[in-house]
Amino acid sequence: MDTTLLIAFLTTTLLFVAAPGPSVAFATAQALRHGTRGACVTVAGDALGTVVHIAVAASSLTVLIALSDIILPPLQIAGGLFILYMAYQSFSHARSGNGTRAKASDKATFWAGFFACVSNPKAIVFFVALFPAFISTEHSILVQSVVYGAIFLTLDAISILAYALFTMHTVKRTTSRWLNADILSGLGLSGVGLAMVIKGYKAIPET
Repeated sequence: MDTTLLIAFLTTTLLFVAAPGPSVAFATAQALRHGTRGACVTVAGDALGTVVHIAVAASSLTVLIALSDIILPPLQIAGGLFILYMAYQSFSHARSGNGTRAKASDKATFWAGFFACVSNPKAIVFFVALFPAFISTEHSILVQSVVYGAIFLTLDAISILAYALFTMHTVKRTTSRWLNADILSGLGLSGVGLAMVIKGYKAIPET
């Protein structure tokens, strides 16, 4: 490993994960409704999305990257619609007022977290434009990719969980008596879902 490039990658990654994005918003919404487990499952889905980005960047799949304009918009729209459906479920549960909390579907949460990550343009720019810049041709590309990938996955997971759990505990302490967590979760999910659908629609290539 090139020490200089490693330090540069670590610094860049810290700055990148410190800025909250769709994955943080989604994990926070899930934490508000389903607690720590919901946030952790979201992080797992986000990690799979990150692995996809790393694999593409490390493998230099230029053809796939070139097709990103065609592939990503439908993914963003599909993921956004799925998250909007989850928002609808949150609002429906809030309206029922039955006092019981529906059990989260780990599979649904996982794949929604995956979509939020894999279709995130910010992450795509990072791995396509920046990730290759930290690879030294004098060392094993595979080893460097694995090390960099592990660093990014760890820091990203810590950042997402920190944001989500901090917000969850803060909301529970300050607003739980007068504001329903399902409503907060639904609002957060609606924002993420709408943003993804609009972004995907705008990115559809003109024919």
